[in-house]
Amino acid sequence: MEVHHHTHHPKKLKEYIQEFLMLFFAVFLGFMAEYYLEYRAERHKEHDYLTSMAVDLKNDLAEMKARDSGMVQLTISGNKLVQEIYKPIWVKTDIDSIYIHSIQIVTQFIQVRFSSGTADQLRNAGGYRLIQNDEIVDKISGYEKGKVEMERQLASIMVHWADIHRMQDKILHLNVFPGLDKKGNVIYDRKFLTKIETQTGSAFLTEDKNRFYEYSNHVNVVFGYVSFYKLMSERQQEKAKELIILLEKELNH
Repeated sequence: MEVHHHTHHPKKLKEYIQEFLMLFFAVFLGFMAEYYLEYRAERHKEHDYLTSMAVDLKNDLAEMKARDSGMVQLTISGNKLVQEIYKPIWVKTDIDSIYIHSIQIVTQFIQVRFSSGTADQLRNAGGYRLIQNDEIVDKISGYEKGKVEMERQLASIMVHWADIHRMQDKILHLNVFPGLDKKGNVIYDRKFLTKIETQTGSAFLTEDKNRFYEYSNHVNVVFGYVSFYKLMSERQQEKAKELIILLEKELNH
C-alpha cells in the first residue's frame, strides 16, 4: 500500500498580509466597539449629572428666595429696635416694641441650606471630567465657591448673633415669651410683663442705658453681616439662574 505524503506549499506574502489585516481589523473593531460603549456610558452619566445639577439649582433658588424674607424682616426689626433704644424716654409702647423686635431678631431663620448631592458626586467621583462643556464646569466651580463664601459669612453672623443672645439675657425678661401660637409666631405676654414691672419697678433687668446702647451696637454689627449675606445670596441666585439656562440648553442640544 502506498502512502501519499501531502505537500504543504509555503504561503505567499499576499496571504500573510491578508491574515494580518483580518486580525488587525478584528482587534481594531473590538476596541472601537468597547470605546463606543464606554463613550455612550459616560455621555449617559454626564446627562444624569447635568439633569441632577439643574434640579439642585432650582431647589437652591427656592431656598434662597425663602430666606430673603427672613433677612428683610430681621433688618426691619433691627432698625426699629435701634430707634426705640435711642429714644430719651420709653413709654409703654416703646417698651413693647423693644421686646417684640428683640425676639423677632433672634427668631428669624436666614440660613440658606444648599443642595449638595450632585456637587459632592461630581467632586468625589471625578465626575467633572465627564462634562464636556468647559463653560458649564467653570460656572459650577464659581457657584460652588459662592456657596463656601456664604457659609463662611453665616458662621460670622452666628458668632455675633450669640453676642445678641447674651445681651438679651442681661436686659430682658425673656420669660414674657412663653411659647408659640398656632401659626408658629412667638407669643408676647404683656400682662406678665406688667406684673413684673409692678413687682420690680422696671420692665427690664437693668435701667442702665449704656447696656442698651451696647446691645444696639451688637444689633448693628449683625445688620452689617446680614446685609452682606443677603447681597451674596442675590449674586448666588443670579449664578444659579445663568447656570440653569446653560444646563437646559446643553441637555436639549
